[in-house]
Amino acid sequence: MGRNSTPFLSYQQIKTDTIDLYEDAWGLYHEFEDVIVLLNEVKTVPKKRLTKRLIRRIRQLK
Repeated sequence: MGRNSTPFLSYQQIKTDTIDLYEDAWGLYHEFEDVIVLLNEVKTVPKKRLTKRLIRRIRQLK
């Protein structure tokens, strides 16, 4: 009986020269500035009001 195996790859062996990773992963076209617009909308730190509401809801679930 033959055995099938998957060869191991390192990140350096994966060729991404001709692939736009953002476009491929999320469908965002950087030449149309979709990526920049999306990054401007993302808030890395939530507002205090949102944090308090989340804490209140978590405490209600207990």
